[in-house]
Amino acid sequence: MSGNALTNKAAALLDHLHTEAIIHTTPCDYGDLVWQQWPRKAPAESVSEARPLLLLHGGFGSWSHWAANIPALRQYREVWTLDMPGLGDSADCPEPHTPEHIAAIVLRGLDTLLGPTTGFELAGFSFGAMVGARLAILAGSRCSRFTAIGAAGCGDLHVQVHLLHPPTPDTPPAEARSIHCGNLRTLMLASNDSIDELAIHIHGENLARHRFNSRKLSLSGDFVQALPLIKGRLVGVWGSRDATAGGRPSLEKRRALFEAAQTGAEFHILDGVGHWAMYEAPEAINKILLDT
Repeated sequence: MSGNALTNKAAALLDHLHTEAIIHTTPCDYGDLVWQQWPRKAPAESVSEARPLLLLHGGFGSWSHWAANIPALRQYREVWTLDMPGLGDSADCPEPHTPEHIAAIVLRGLDTLLGPTTGFELAGFSFGAMVGARLAILAGSRCSRFTAIGAAGCGDLHVQVHLLHPPTPDTPPAEARSIHCGNLRTLMLASNDSIDELAIHIHGENLARHRFNSRKLSLSGDFVQALPLIKGRLVGVWGSRDATAGGRPSLEKRRALFEAAQTGAEFHILDGVGHWAMYEAPEAINKILLDT
C-alpha cells in the first residue's frame, strides 16, 4: 500500500470513530467548547459503570489523543472527551492561561451537559492531567476517581524535550512526515513500531490546529501543588520510557508524591512505554481506567 493510501486509511479510521460520537457545544469566551460523547454499548451493571468517564487530552492535542482507547472503553462506560480551549475544534483559550481557569471552563460545560450534581470519573494526559487535577478539586466529591497519565506540571521533575521545528503549511508532505516521526520518537512514543500512520496523522492534524502553547505551564509545579487537594481516588500512570519523566529514580519520586498526597493512592509504571501511554499501551491503560 502506498504512503498516500496508508495516510488516507488512517484518516478514515479516525473520521469513522468521530462520526460515532454525539457532538455537543458549551460556551467558551470566544465561541464554543466542543465535546464528544460516546454512549456505552451495554447496560451498566454497577454504580461505577454508570458514572460517565471524562478523558482530557494533552497539550497541542485534541480528543484524538484517546483514539486508541475509546472503542474498548465505551463497551463498559459512557465516554466523554472534549477539545480544550485553543485546541482542536474549540474556540481560543481565554486568559488567564492557567490550568485552574481552563478547568473552570470545562466544569461549567460539564455541569450543562451532565447536570451540576452528576458524579463522574476523570483521566487526564500530560497537560490534560494538570487541567484534570484542578477540575477534580473544583468538582470535589463528584469526581470519584482521577487518573493522571504522564502528568506535566511536576516542577523540577519535568524534563523539557527539545523538538524539531514543526512543519508549516508550505512544508513538502514527505518532509513534514519526517518531522512528525522524529518528534513522535523524541517526545511521545518509545518504540518505532508505535509510530504508525494513525499516530502520525493524529499528531500532524492536532499540531496544525493548535492555537495555545502549554509548554511553559508544563514546567510549573501546578500539578504537584494540586494533588493533596483532590478528594477522589488518585491514580498515577507513567511509562518507564516517558521522555518527560527523567528515568526510574524520578518516577519513584513521583510515586512518593502520590502516596504523600493520599493514603492508598495507586501508582503504575508501564515498562517500555513512552509519554503517550494511551496510544502505546492501550490495553494496559484501559484496564487501569476500568478497574474501579
